[in-house]
Amino acid sequence: MSHQLLIAALLWAVALWRAPALRHSHKQRSLEICFLSLAAAMTFEIPQVGARADALTGVVSIDYLVKHMLGVVSAAALLDFITAVVRPGGWHQRSRRVTAATCLVLMCAAFALAPAQAREPDDILAAGHRPSMWALLHIGLFTLYIGVAMVFTAALFATAARKTTDRWVRTGHTLIVLGGLLGVLYALQRLALLGRTAAGDMTVTDVQQAAVVSTDLKVAAIVAIVLGSSLAPVSVAATAWREHRALRYLEPLWSGLTQAVPSVRLAFAVPPRRTRLRLHRRLVEISDATLALREYLPAEVQQRALDMAERAGYPPEARPAVAEAAWLKTATLATGRGPCAGEHPQPGGAGLSKQEELRWVRRVSAVYDRCPAVTAFATAEATAMLEEHRKQKP
Repeated sequence: MSHQLLIAALLWAVALWRAPALRHSHKQRSLEICFLSLAAAMTFEIPQVGARADALTGVVSIDYLVKHMLGVVSAAALLDFITAVVRPGGWHQRSRRVTAATCLVLMCAAFALAPAQAREPDDILAAGHRPSMWALLHIGLFTLYIGVAMVFTAALFATAARKTTDRWVRTGHTLIVLGGLLGVLYALQRLALLGRTAAGDMTVTDVQQAAVVSTDLKVAAIVAIVLGSSLAPVSVAATAWREHRALRYLEPLWSGLTQAVPSVRLAFAVPPRRTRLRLHRRLVEISDATLALREYLPAEVQQRALDMAERAGYPPEARPAVAEAAWLKTATLATGRGPCAGEHPQPGGAGLSKQEELRWVRRVSAVYDRCPAVTAFATAEATAMLEEHRKQKP
């Protein structure tokens, strides 16, 4: 299988995967247009497709022009994407579009002025003919535009990579920087080749060797940019998966506490796909329920829960979470006696960062749901408290 077919298949797969982005922001539309154009350009590099295009249009080497025009469109869309990421306020948008349009017009003119059998410099030289300056101008304009676009790609994403704190996004930006640098090397190598071709200083062997190098650089640049631009969606998916998993882990504790104190449940609905908001809401409701339930217990219950955790053989670092789960479960069973006066248990998640709070609540939820010692302690304590309350009633 040819490299053209493999790269075209990869690009079409990525373009179709990202197709829903056409309905989203300008930034995502630009990246999707970049991949669609690049996929189409690489499709025209497949020899059978190029031959078919020539046969259908009756224009010799029309595939050569079309793939380069698509390449310019792809590079222009990539610059739009980069600008939206790095410079959201805009960056020479009108100038960039005028430059791309001018390049396309000049490429078409140079292609039309080149002799029908002399539009591809490499083929001309290999056949022993003198290369057409119009053909060299056509490919030179394309290569120069790609080179400049890759310079800006590497420079702007290098700045973005230094500023981001997300590990996945930084890695993605770094790969795009690598792709941009490889694209610059590709452009420099192609421009040097064109210069030697114009000077009549190339042999067939030189052309073949240079073609291998330029193909390797082009493929490496494309793969690096595709992988780099795909890591951000992977990061979003990974974050959503972690948030879904955290929601599942918090379910036992949240369900138990909010059933005991249903008033803490917020009234508005949150769409299932908004996992971050759902997780934040769940933590808020657990915190509110904890503050409400502590009013039903005297402070000494928390100390007895710590003693229970020690007797049960839990290591010192695990005992606070076990004790928290124990007194919370006790409170859910003892709400029938009403709030009590005096000191109350102190919640363990106070003063923590968001990530620390999530880790803490997950540990509490795990023992709340699966620890027999916690259930036994809560049942015994709640039964004793309810019995005492019953005896005190007149």
